[in-house]
Amino acid sequence: MPRQALDRNDLLAISRRCAVVFADAGDSSPTVAQLAEAAGMSQRSFYRYFATKEDCLRPVFDEGNRAFAAALAEQPPNTGLADAMLRAFDLTYAASTDEEARALMAAVFADDVLRRVWLQATYEITELLRPSVAALLGASADDVRTTVVCGQAALLNIVALEHSIRDETPLAVTARAAAAALFTPVP
Repeated sequence: MPRQALDRNDLLAISRRCAVVFADAGDSSPTVAQLAEAAGMSQRSFYRYFATKEDCLRPVFDEGNRAFAAALAEQPPNTGLADAMLRAFDLTYAASTDEEARALMAAVFADDVLRRVWLQATYEITELLRPSVAALLGASADDVRTTVVCGQAALLNIVALEHSIRDETPLAVTARAAAAALFTPVP
């Protein structure tokens, strides 16, 4: 039977409901039955849209990545790289101080399987960022500098989120520390 397509908003809503289940558990222990119930669908339908139970988090992660890429694209071309990244980061995560988001990321950092899904999504953000980064650099999208800065943007997200959760520090503080380390020459 052909899969009935769900639009991005429907998948995101399902993903958010599943994210709450993972956050409440603190790891990847919830069953597909629990996730499908939270999503309001059968297990069979769940597997039509998600290859693994952990993959149900991809729409949440991808939405955050799209928001970061859009925020970076809005930065003026004469903005320095560190400032552009931090402004985009602030715009993206300004509303993400809620406890559910922090609980989900704590579960992600505590669980190898959930972290794999998040890191894969984070790696893939580099392609979304390529046009904006190239414009900020005044370089082509396939220039090695563009690739490096896209990697720095992904690393900024990883480090800032990880340290914010682990050290219970405000996200803006960890983002600035990460940006300083990433964009300051090493002595």
